[in-house]
Amino acid sequence: MMSRTYEAECWLTPSAQPQLSPIHGTGLFAINHIRQNEVVMRLGGRVISDETLARLTPPYSSLTVEEGIHLLVDPAHPVRYGNHSCDPSLWHRDATTLIARRDISPGEELTIDYATHTGVEAWSMTCRCDTPFCRRIVTGNDWRLSRLQAAYGTHWSPPLLERIISR
Repeated sequence: MMSRTYEAECWLTPSAQPQLSPIHGTGLFAINHIRQNEVVMRLGGRVISDETLARLTPPYSSLTVEEGIHLLVDPAHPVRYGNHSCDPSLWHRDATTLIARRDISPGEELTIDYATHTGVEAWSMTCRCDTPFCRRIVTGNDWRLSRLQAAYGTHWSPPLLERIISR
C-alpha cells in the first residue's frame, strides 16, 4: 500500500495556538515571532488509501503523501485548525513538514494553501481567505495552475510536485 512510513503523531510549534479566525471558525495563530523557513508543524495520522478517503464523511483533515496514499490527521490535535489561504504563511518542506513561507509576526494566522497537499482531483471547497489572490474555489486540480507552480516552486507535497515535474 505504501512505500514509506509516516508518523502517527502531529507536532505544532509552541509559538502557535488556536484562536478564533476571521477565515473560518478556529485557526492557528503565531503567539511569538516565527522566522522564515522555521518548522511550524509536522503532520501525522493514519495512512489511508484513495478508496478509504472516498468513503469518509466530512469534516476531516487529510493530505496526499504518495499517489493514492493519504494521511488522515488526528482530529484531536490542534494542527487540525490550520485554515486555508490562497496567500499562505506556511508551505511544504516535505510531505508532512510545514515551514514558514516568510517571517510571521505574533497575532498572524498560520495558513496553508490546501491545493499544495490535496491530490484528490474531484475535491473542492469554497475559499473564504479574502486575500487579493483568492481563487474563490480551491480544487484538487489547482496544482495545474502555472501561477501557483511559479509561486510555490518546490513547496508541494511530493506526489503533487511529481505531477508538476512530469507534465
